[in-house]
Amino acid sequence: MKKQFLMGLAVVAAASMLCGFDSAETLDSLSEKMAAAEVDLQSMSMNMDINLDAALNMSDGTNTTSMPITASGPMQIDYTLDPIAMKMNGSYEIAALSEGQTTPIESYMTTGEDGTMTMYIKDPMSGSWTAQSDPSGINMKDLVDSATGQSISFGEMAEWGLNFELAPEAADVNGTECYLLSCTIDSNTLNTIMQKVSETTGQDLTADENVSLVLNMLSGIVMNIEYYVDASTYLPAKMHMDLNGSDLGMISSLVSQMVAGATAEGAASTTVELVLNDCSVDATISYNSVDQIVIPDEVLAAPNADVDVSAIAGLVAEAE
Repeated sequence: MKKQFLMGLAVVAAASMLCGFDSAETLDSLSEKMAAAEVDLQSMSMNMDINLDAALNMSDGTNTTSMPITASGPMQIDYTLDPIAMKMNGSYEIAALSEGQTTPIESYMTTGEDGTMTMYIKDPMSGSWTAQSDPSGINMKDLVDSATGQSISFGEMAEWGLNFELAPEAADVNGTECYLLSCTIDSNTLNTIMQKVSETTGQDLTADENVSLVLNMLSGIVMNIEYYVDASTYLPAKMHMDLNGSDLGMISSLVSQMVAGATAEGAASTTVELVLNDCSVDATISYNSVDQIVIPDEVLAAPNADVDVSAIAGLVAEAE
């Protein structure tokens, strides 16, 4: 009996080594296993929570007025691969000074026989539906098929400024052992991406005044990303993103200038400070749990509001 017990422990230990957290795993070996795990996927369901806790402080040098700004929104996204379809529903609430109002969100996405995508969006005020067809004509099925199973090289991503790190110890997500991948995106990352895009396209994007303005405005922004990968399935189980720790001095300065320009003469001394207590997104993911996405007939019958490509092209030409 003792011998059988010890043998059982050995089998359990061996199994845990085969399908559990492995400290010898590397970023590249993990990415290959993640890509292989995606091949058999049929559906995905994501539960997402968005949270914002901020304040706008205005001072004339003597008195300071603080306006709290909060926003939150739970959301569920279901997605199937055959056929390619999506359903999203949830709500969001934005409040400033007083209690906010909850606004529902609901939309669907489907693909036609030629693979082109159509979005169905519900107006939260009127309750009516509108269809928006993709004017690009991209075949979504071909695009998804070509991307499925492709390994992501973290070395190549590092060349673009996306430096992921793999934690040496397992992380726990609701009792499941996970690999933890983390990355920080800051102004250096954005500059590196701009340089790589410029090299690829042969066009210096930073020479564009609008691009330079945006990069300057985002100079203090820091995005922290945490990616949890199930150690037994090699599929993402959880994701966390936040802007906490960002320096909003440049944005606050821009808002101060806008306030000074919009108010009466003499208000130029008014300063505005944007304080960010929390701005985060958390999502948990499950797989092959969605059998079918059924789009109601009333949604499919929604009038199409195609994007006027010619009008957009005209606006771009005028801007140039």
